[in-house]
Amino acid sequence: MNHTYSELYRRARPYLDTRHNEVHIAISYRFAQRLLACYPDADEGVVLPAMLLHDIGWKLIPEDQHLVAFGPKMQRPELRRYHETEGARMAGEILAAVGYDPARSAEIVAIIDGHDTRDEALSLNDRLMKDADKLWRFTQTGIGIDYQRFGVGLREHLSWLGQRIEGWLFTPAAKRIARQLHAEAEAALLL
Repeated sequence: MNHTYSELYRRARPYLDTRHNEVHIAISYRFAQRLLACYPDADEGVVLPAMLLHDIGWKLIPEDQHLVAFGPKMQRPELRRYHETEGARMAGEILAAVGYDPARSAEIVAIIDGHDTRDEALSLNDRLMKDADKLWRFTQTGIGIDYQRFGVGLREHLSWLGQRIEGWLFTPAAKRIARQLHAEAEAALLL
């Protein structure tokens, strides 16, 4: 990780100690790097900082409200939206504090503000960030965390995930990765 990204992560880290976000960000960051290698027209200087900062807004939502703010039992979508708007605001402050490029900062903030609730992507950079964000759910680590926190059976959760690949993911590379991860998880976890 280059120095600027390390500094962004250092500043984001105090906000990532909720919802397993430290694990989520580390895994999703690697997926973002992998997707960037497949799409050379994308801007690493937008995608990677957006990945590091996109979920810092969850820190402002009480932990006892998280499971009603996202996931299959969501009852308070306004909280999910709040994590986006506040996360975008906070990301803008962090980016400004490190003197990040203003044009890239504006795009990063726009991506964060809607990364979960906006169905359409704003750009290739947004598609890659959204895809990397969701790909972690297909890893055995993500599956293990999610099926338990959502209170569903493993088989049910894996089936649900498999049905989301086409509708959730934007890029062919991400769909291919998700299908592979899903198959590997089924083979390993449903023995």
